[in-house]
Amino acid sequence: MSSKPRSRWGWGFEGEMIDETELRERKEFLESTLGFPERPVLDPVPLADATIPDPAIEIPDALADFCTSDRAVRARRTYGMARPENVRAFHGDFTPAPDIVARPTTETEVEAVLAWASEQRVAVSPVTGGTGVAGGTGPPEGGDRAGYAGTIALDLRNLNDVLEVDEKSRTALIEGGTLGPDINRQLDEYGLHLRHYPQSYRLSGLGGWIATRSGGHYATRYTHIDELVESVRMVCPAGTFETQRLPAHGAGPDANRLVCGSEGSLGVITQAWMQVEPRPQYRSDAAVYFDGILEAAEAIRRIVQAKLYPANCRLHDRVETSLYGMDEVENELVILGFESTDQPTDPALDRALEICEAEGGACPDGPDHYGPGYGHDRPEDSDVVRWGEAFQLGGSGSTDLPLCVVGGTVETAVTWDRFPEFHESMLAAVTDALDAECGMGHVSTRFTHVYPDGPAVYYTFRAPGDPDPDRRIEQWRRIKRAGLDTVMEYDLTPTHHHAVGRDHKEWYAEQIPENYGEALRAVKGVLDPAGVMNPGVLVDSPDRD
Repeated sequence: MSSKPRSRWGWGFEGEMIDETELRERKEFLESTLGFPERPVLDPVPLADATIPDPAIEIPDALADFCTSDRAVRARRTYGMARPENVRAFHGDFTPAPDIVARPTTETEVEAVLAWASEQRVAVSPVTGGTGVAGGTGPPEGGDRAGYAGTIALDLRNLNDVLEVDEKSRTALIEGGTLGPDINRQLDEYGLHLRHYPQSYRLSGLGGWIATRSGGHYATRYTHIDELVESVRMVCPAGTFETQRLPAHGAGPDANRLVCGSEGSLGVITQAWMQVEPRPQYRSDAAVYFDGILEAAEAIRRIVQAKLYPANCRLHDRVETSLYGMDEVENELVILGFESTDQPTDPALDRALEICEAEGGACPDGPDHYGPGYGHDRPEDSDVVRWGEAFQLGGSGSTDLPLCVVGGTVETAVTWDRFPEFHESMLAAVTDALDAECGMGHVSTRFTHVYPDGPAVYYTFRAPGDPDPDRRIEQWRRIKRAGLDTVMEYDLTPTHHHAVGRDHKEWYAEQIPENYGEALRAVKGVLDPAGVMNPGVLVDSPDRD
């Protein structure tokens, strides 16, 4: 397990944040390439000068062995990675800091925390990696905090083992606090791997993936973590909720699905049996260029409806590639990738490229086939490698915080027949909001995952923001609201893979049937009778005397 502390305000660990050279290069890129006005360069507020209120409650003797009220530890467990949280952390505002951070090493200690919190009316925010981007990771604040004696962050990072491996069934029992790299480091001993790679992979863990229904590596078929869950164990204030270990069943609504996406509002995910597999032996990928997003989308539709099941099938429009610094790409870019544990993948990629060519796509550098089955490694100079490096560098947004950039995303899923009209409306709404709030800005489009009936489409916006952090957060909120309101005008979902949290809760309430929200509140009332689990996330707690 990594012992390095996480950064308080950005993606990565302490000591890994952007250096002066990278910051100068980023400033030059924003001003010269993207046309931003001159950017101020700010320094993050040191922890010693940050606003961190004194704890409102004391650690009880029964929990003292694994709890702390240390100022720095509390600061690092205040926020997730939503953009307003990043801005506030950068500027030293940790006003919602938890009063206590619990770091249990056993499930019994988790149970003790929940029992004490329920009795004392203390809000509990479970956390593994703390990378949630929808405002549902840290303690409640404002109205959501009302009525609670205090707050406790329940950090699961010490529950970090692969407990058992069933090599014949290719499943593994994994503790909820285990981070992505630590999961696969332990599975390497068996020649197995958990093939789930969210962009936060290095920093996030299994419990968080399950709680937020994380989307990961696969662009088709196994798109969400819940499709890899065999069974799950969740400790709730009212007792343990554990599902059977079965490959499948038809006995009523699936109890696993109640846990997946529960976002800490029902209990704490302590362990799960997960489907694992050997590393791919055969891999094939290619970069394909289109002159138009609708032509690229049509090619992707045909590929997924042909049931070719690419592991990677992502569309990036020309604005998106420019935001990542790939200025020479003047077309829409489609990244295709296939992988297999036991058979060559070049036939599937060749067929996908035939479809792309029929829709006007071009693959000037040709496909790459690599892996142990092909006898050689991936070429380091391929367009796909260049795209991956640019995506990882430009996608986190941490490099923009010192430069007062307003950045964010809106995601949804839409059927193929409605995509063209929705896409046009979405670009217009977000562009108008950028102009109104910031005077200019850029909005880009990509497909993160694709299905036979439609894409998961993802819009990223960047604009010059106000140096004042409160004003910059308000700019972000208004731009994001313009996008989410457009999503709901088309009766779509406000989130495909980034969870609901508190940021999307208003629009989630519009998406679900009213009686479904009532049903969720009733379930919460059974599993969390005192209403202490992650208040303000998904649905409000049932009213109580």
